[in-house]
Amino acid sequence: MKIGEIVEILIRVKDDYSYTDYRKQAIEEACNLLDKLPRMEEAREYEPVKN
Repeated sequence: MKIGEIVEILIRVKDDYSYTDYRKQAIEEACNLLDKLPRMEEAREYEPVKN
């Protein structure tokens, strides 16, 4: 799934929450971070760094 597609889905989900709901603000923050990445890049699974 492309990063741009994820942002579009999050924006639609965000509209389900009221203005004062903390989840709406969290989704907006996530969208702002994702918008800084190239929208056509593939989202890859997170792999934790082993110490």
